[in-house]
Amino acid sequence: MKTYITKLFFGICVALFLSACSSTSEGWNNFLSMFDKSQPVDPNSLESLAHVSGTKLLLINTPAIKFYDLAVIRFSYYAIHVDLFQMGTPIGALEISKNEVCFQGECAPKSLAARKIFGEVSYGDLFDDIFFSADIFGGKGLRITKEGVLTQRFLLNNQEILYERTNEYTLFKNLTKGIVISIQNYSFPNMNPPNPRQR
Repeated sequence: MKTYITKLFFGICVALFLSACSSTSEGWNNFLSMFDKSQPVDPNSLESLAHVSGTKLLLINTPAIKFYDLAVIRFSYYAIHVDLFQMGTPIGALEISKNEVCFQGECAPKSLAARKIFGEVSYGDLFDDIFFSADIFGGKGLRITKEGVLTQRFLLNNQEILYERTNEYTLFKNLTKGIVISIQNYSFPNMNPPNPRQR
């Protein structure tokens, strides 16, 4: 009787495991099907994003989200992945795909999420453009300062927008509404400083 119950329990566990694997695989295939497969993927394109990926000091100050701490930004062929940390502990993940923005598994269409976070002066791909450090609003008001900072400053729908980019940081500000997204390079401190007594 005991071996029969053990075999029955083992059989149920195997069945549940196999069904979980198939649903996970099906979910992944559904996720991949959202993206256009007709365009060839350039394997070298992700290498050009080295200056915008990695560990960053991230500030998000919007009416919907307030965050200031470390984040790890990664790019895949399917999405922008932002892993959020607070005092070294993972607290969540933000994923920006072709059509949606997801936080902790809750997803919304990009245009709706952009309007909720940035307000009226926004568009669906504004997240992508900021994280990719690309021109926003079609390059409106673009100029290069003497220091080599790409700057866009313009007025749109009575709201003043400032956007700056260098290899060290990306800064988006809606000066009228007080909305800020800042992405700065972060280097971990040297945990083995030189010993002054060994000179």
